[in-house]
Amino acid sequence: MAYALIYTAKSSGKTSYWANPGFTGNSKRKYTWENPGEIHFEQLKQQYPTLFGNKSTDRFEILNLATGQKQPVATSPAPNYQVKRKPTQPTPQSLTAHPKMFRKTPYLIVLDSPNQARRYWSNSQKNFIKSINDRLSRWADLATACESLKWLLSNDQFKEQFTKGKVTILNGQTGEAVLSPAEVAKLATSVKAAQTLPIQAAKQGQRAANQTPAQRALDQHFGQLPTEADLRDDTALPDELPGIDLAKYDPALVFGAASYLIDALKERKTVNQLLKKYDGAILQDYLHVLEFVGLADLDIQDFTSAFQANRQERRQIKNLSLLLNALAQAFDPDKFWAALKDDSASNQYHFRSASTAKQLQAMIKSFQQGTADRPNE
Repeated sequence: MAYALIYTAKSSGKTSYWANPGFTGNSKRKYTWENPGEIHFEQLKQQYPTLFGNKSTDRFEILNLATGQKQPVATSPAPNYQVKRKPTQPTPQSLTAHPKMFRKTPYLIVLDSPNQARRYWSNSQKNFIKSINDRLSRWADLATACESLKWLLSNDQFKEQFTKGKVTILNGQTGEAVLSPAEVAKLATSVKAAQTLPIQAAKQGQRAANQTPAQRALDQHFGQLPTEADLRDDTALPDELPGIDLAKYDPALVFGAASYLIDALKERKTVNQLLKKYDGAILQDYLHVLEFVGLADLDIQDFTSAFQANRQERRQIKNLSLLLNALAQAFDPDKFWAALKDDSASNQYHFRSASTAKQLQAMIKSFQQGTADRPNE
């Protein structure tokens, strides 16, 4: 037989079922036990004091789902109840026991360390937590989860934990890992490469963007080097050479980054309108549901999951809005393109350092041959 823990409200007479955790008015989502002796009421109250805090104990009953008969709950632990000893190696909590939590957002990041219980990443706590609850972060698609894992792998705060333990991404619906250790190592390698060349992503975005003919010509220009025919020494001046890391500040990458920012600026109006929607109509809809709908009639699990996801997405939109608005105030794309067009009309170059010109011309075979062929003046 199956048994359920029910609560009947004194004022409305509505019956709610225990859903482990939380209460629900939907009988299909109730949590069941095989016999009433397994329902340790006092332990549930201690574990979830907020959920049980404003409910009278005498309104709780145990329902026999086969016969419909009810019986009062036991208000103290059974006399023969014994505390189970913890195993030497902690056993991970069962993710599949929470199907609703991972129905729409199945992916989560976990950390397994020797002689410790499995822990789950929480954006709100900025750390790994031990319990499976609403605080652990979940993602709807694997790509977004991988980006979050890459951020964690680049965070110095967690390097020691990752060295001692194993971090990966799980599917909460199946409880199985979706990334192998080799795939996690590949992500870590890509993080290291991104730290070495931080604007590589901007270059890739520039290549994918649609370009005007003038922009394509500039892109080609920055990707090529001039030839000896374009060298001039008539305006060269004595000077000392300052140092610059061209591997880090590759002109092609810098141009790609600028193109990426200009493309992002085109979305500024849309981003600001979307932020206004999140702060206005969308937020009001959630608040009015809380105002008008009783908690016993509200699916708390689905509501909090949806509200958390909504606010986290709104935070991303707000951050993007701040960046684009600041960029719009400080940067004029039209002046940028005009300046490049004026300065990049020709690939001809005139030496500016006389000493460097003399040194380099001595290395150029065609220049030496031309000097030898000239008559002595």
